[in-house]
Formats: sequence, structure tokens, C-alpha cells
Amino acid sequence: MPERISLFGHPGSGKSTIAKQIYAQLHCQIIESSIYLIFPLASHFPILPDEPVLFSTFKKIPLKHNPMSREDARRYFSTLAKRYGGDFISRALHEFYSKDSMEKCILFVGIRGKENAEYCRLHNDIVVYLKAKRSILLERLIKKRGYTQKEAKRDLDEEERIYKTSQIEKIADFVIDTSDKTPSQIKRKIVEFYQQRSRLCSTCVNSSRNPSITFNKKGICNICENYFKNFDVKHLEEEIQFLRSFIGKGKGGHDVMVGISGGKDSTATLYTIKKMDFTPLSFTFDTGYLPQTTIPRSKEMAKLLGAEHVIIDIRKYLRDKDIECFKKTVALYELPFNLDTKLKFQETYNTARKHYSIKYDHSLPFVRSCQLCRRMVIRAYYDEALKHGVSAIILGINEWTNLSSAQKGGKFRVSGIRELKPYKNKPAVYVFHLPFLLQRNSKTTKKILDKIGWKAPEGEDFIESNSNSCLFARSTERMAKRLLEFHPDSTRLGREVTVGFITKEEALKALKKIHPYRYSPREVLQKAGII
Repeated sequence: MPERISLFGHPGSGKSTIAKQIYAQLHCQIIESSIYLIFPLASHFPILPDEPVLFSTFKKIPLKHNPMSREDARRYFSTLAKRYGGDFISRALHEFYSKDSMEKCILFVGIRGKENAEYCRLHNDIVVYLKAKRSILLERLIKKRGYTQKEAKRDLDEEERIYKTSQIEKIADFVIDTSDKTPSQIKRKIVEFYQQRSRLCSTCVNSSRNPSITFNKKGICNICENYFKNFDVKHLEEEIQFLRSFIGKGKGGHDVMVGISGGKDSTATLYTIKKMDFTPLSFTFDTGYLPQTTIPRSKEMAKLLGAEHVIIDIRKYLRDKDIECFKKTVALYELPFNLDTKLKFQETYNTARKHYSIKYDHSLPFVRSCQLCRRMVIRAYYDEALKHGVSAIILGINEWTNLSSAQKGGKFRVSGIRELKPYKNKPAVYVFHLPFLLQRNSKTTKKILDKIGWKAPEGEDFIESNSNSCLFARSTERMAKRLLEFHPDSTRLGREVTVGFITKEEALKALKKIHPYRYSPREVLQKAGII
């Protein structure tokens, strides 16, 4: 889907002039609402049909039109708004011109009205509002259109009365006062804002649409920059030796536990651990919202690799505070799909990132479902390891730990080990991210899987977002992506690109995929017995 810019502003604010300048630099497709929608509608539909009929037949209409006066256009706008709703113009333009465009950028011009601006912002256009002092607007209208002072005032007053144009300033992503700036200066600032909002890390898939992501002068995001700055392969070699020190050290017949879902990474990890002479107990954590194939496939892969396997229901690790978080998250996803909800989602995402650690006891909603699961999973790692007489948990995660340090910057050591020691009088449990420690890539993993005869389930790609393996994530994926303006799993897949496990192209393909699912977050959690 191409990026879109929607220009709004009063008559005389410079929309048409600035649009031409933006086009000259970005070579985008300009869609002027009068030419591409209003005039054709007025010419071909003397009586407006029902909306489904109009939408199904509009593309067959040639773009020949009879220009209308401003007064007639305003009357026709009012007619359309009454017939189809105040956001009809933006809905129609998005329907007819966004989906099929192959251009890098679409520039919508001539859309009017607060409700249309809200629709554009809700559907991830970059909404730009051009404003100017009223005296400047009057002066421009008199000069450009030959109005008298009285006519210019009336034109601005009518514009405000019908379209509530000045209220768009509070809705816009970017506001610029054109009173004392040249068209070239205005264009430059808009293009700079557009390019900043449309940036993708030169290394991974992190996007500037994510407010937690920043970029250096080379276009590398803060996560990649901090990773490269603090990566030391010698340190990973030391951590691998530390992992090997657990061989034969367990109690009860196993020296480590290995998480397995039957997927590519966990299966290859279990295979590797056995080759390293460990005696593993493979386990699958049941959250109550795993896909139906997960437990059978995990059993099958454990049997294939000759490892004992247990299924552990970890819902018992949920505290009342965690259940409250689940309830608040469900309530968040039940809000109506509108601009207020979008702003709420973005605010919630930013807040939750500051309370990612399980050390926080805050009861709050989470846009990203993984942050909720983590609350019970981390506690389960510790307690289940001790119950089964081991001090090491091995996971098929292809990323490093110290993620909060990477987010904040500063000096730290990139590590593939997480130490869990919640109690002073009890031993530590260590969680190892094996593929990262071994610096594997997807090609190496594929060779292992081919050797043991592993095959992906039908319809499943080799690289997928977390919505493929979690029904709770699947139930939230579509709404989260639309309202955040980026996929909630982009940061995780971005880290896999950073470490070289997958390619940028593979991650982008995975992030474009939306997993169809008919159940709501509430239905998923109710079925799981969590709420």
C-alpha cells in the first residue's frame, strides 16, 4: 500500500500551489477530489443511488465532467454528506484510488470537512493542515480570484460553516502556517515530515511510524545501532561455554528443559541440544489460546527427536493483577473503530513499553498481546525449572536479551542469556536463546529441518509473525496494525533481521500478512478460561 498525504486548509492557504510543488519533488500521484470524484458524480448521477450501487459502478464512469461553481460544489457536498455521511468524500477516494495505485505516494487534494480529515487520519494518511492569518487568506483570495473584500469574507465564512475547516488543525499530523513562507519553504517542510514519517531502518524493518524508534544520520534505527555498538562475539562464545556447563547437572534424569511448539525454531533447537549431549525435557506451555495444531505437533517433534515431552498449563501463574490487565486489554479492543480509539491505542502502546518488565505490578491494557503473555511465561520458566530439577531453560528465540538496554541506549553487553532470580534464598534459573548464541541464520535452520524431515503446516510460510502461533495475538492483529500504523510484531521480527537470522525481505513479507480469524479477544480469553 503506498503512502498517502491529504492536504487540508481554508481557501487561499496554498493547497493547490503546494500540491504541485510536492508532486515535482516526490513524483506522487495527485488525486484532486473535484476532478476525480465530485464532477464525475454530479455529471453521471442526477439522482444519487444507494451507496453500494454507486461504489460498484463508479469505476466504469469516464472522468469527463462539467465543472461546477464553488456555490454549486458546496451544495453538492452537503447533498453527498446527507446521503452517504460526512466522511463520504475521503471514503470514496480511498476506495477508488488507493488500492490500485502503484505510485510511491498518493497526494489527496481538495478534500474538505472535519469528518473527512478524521477518516484520512484514522486510515493512516499523513494529514497536513495549511493555515494562515485571516488577513492573509483574504488578501490571497482577492488577488487570485478577483473577489471583493466582502466576497472573500463571505467565502471564508461559508467554508468554515459548512466544512468546520479550522477544527482540522487539532486532527492533523502536521500543521504549517503559510502566512510568511514561500511555497518552496512550505513544500520542503512537508516533504521532510513525509520522509521522516515514512522511514524504514536501512538494516531492519523498524519504521518511523513506531514512536519508540529513532534514526541516526545513516538511517539506522536506535535498536540496530545499539546492538552493533555492544555486540561482542567473544562474549557469546563465553556464554556458550556457560551453557555447556549444565550438561549432566540436572536432577531427575534431565539437565535442561527445551521449549517446543513444533515450529521451525524450537524443533531445530531441540535437535541441536541433543547433538550437544544434553538430556533434555521438552515442554510446551499451554496458555489456553494455542492453535489446535501446536500441542500435537510439539508431541510429534519431541517423539521424532527422542525427547521426553510434557505439556504444562501455565494459567495457574496468572495473578489477579494479570487478569485485570487481560480484561483492560479486551476492553481496549472493544472500543469503536474511530480516531479517538486510534489515539488511545497509540498512547497505550507507548505507556506499555515503559512497563514491559514483569517487575512492574501495574494493571494496565497492552496493545501488544505478547507483553501480557510474558507476565505468566517468565514466572513459569522459573518455577517449572526448579520443579523439574534443572537450572537452564533453552528456547529457539533468535534474538538477544537486554532489550530494554538496547531501547534506552548506553553501554551494555549483547547477551543470549536471561538470568531469573526472583528470590534471594533460591537459586537462579538461566534462559538461553540458543539460535542467537550459535549465530544461526534461517538457511542453517532449514538444513537441520530438511535432515529430520520437518515440514511446515499447509498454508504456513517459513517466516511468520507471532499471530501464526498465538490465537490471542491473531484476534488482535488486524485492529492493532490499522490503529498503530505498523504491525505490532515488527519490533520482534526487526530484531531477527538485525542479528542476521532472517532477511529484511522475509520480515516485510511476514508483516504484510494478516491471519484471518473470526473470534474476538474476549471470545479467545473466555474460551481459555482467563476472563
